[in-house]
Amino acid sequence: MSSRNCSIQVFQTEAGQWSVRSDEPGAGHVDYPSLGAAIAAGVHMAMAEGALLTIHAVNDAKSEIDFAGCSMPQTA
Repeated sequence: MSSRNCSIQVFQTEAGQWSVRSDEPGAGHVDYPSLGAAIAAGVHMAMAEGALLTIHAVNDAKSEIDFAGCSMPQTA
């Protein structure tokens, strides 16, 4: 888990794809073909980092979910 709270953003690009971006240094962003895929990736990243997930809708409305203190189940 991250040593500080970070932020994960899900947003639509000008090209119409959905992108997930972390504010962790050097994290960059990853594009996805659908909102559902981007949200799934954003939730996974936010849970792994204990981060605040912000989902920006097409109309720029946003929803936030704070994953601080949550843990992901360990898989074998």
